[in-house]
Amino acid sequence: MTGMLNFREFYQRKPLLISPNDLTAMQEEESWFDTCTHWLIALEGCEEKENAIRWRVVIYPTAADGYFNHGSPFFRSQPVKTFKEAEDLCKEMEAIARQDRLAVLKK
Repeated sequence: MTGMLNFREFYQRKPLLISPNDLTAMQEEESWFDTCTHWLIALEGCEEKENAIRWRVVIYPTAADGYFNHGSPFFRSQPVKTFKEAEDLCKEMEAIARQDRLAVLKK
């Protein structure tokens, strides 16, 4: 698996507004985060071997216009074997974002 973003197997969810505590925590850590307003949470397929894909959840801070830097994910999970596992993890990450607790993942 490489560090490159795989746009062929990249399934993003609807962006979520960054909650106040997460926004404050991230702005204190990174100055470029001032322009970000949403979380982009996605499933990314990573080709392991020919005809074999492992999945991971990636989270990017994004601007209101949808711009995000694919080279700087906020969070990248360990690869899992099935799409279902990745989808379940994605739902967990969305719930954490809605609870305003994603910044805790950085610590």
